[in-house]
Amino acid sequence: MIVFAISGFQARDVIFAPNITEETEVIIKDNQGVCTVQAEDDVPRTISNCVYDIGDIISITYKREQPPILAHHLVREG
Repeated sequence: MIVFAISGFQARDVIFAPNITEETEVIIKDNQGVCTVQAEDDVPRTISNCVYDIGDIISITYKREQPPILAHHLVREG
């Protein structure tokens, strides 16, 4: 909470931020099976144990400007 106060953020804005769901492309997949996607808010997000391939279009659900992906699924293969 102190960090939020110092940086000018309201804690409730982060905690109660609405979920956003959008389609995005898998842009990187490393040798450990971690995929990286970039959402419309320009925050790169990763998926561990990723079953998708580079170029696949997936649906992701997240909170704005917060890195964790809350849910994901394949929309179409790339």
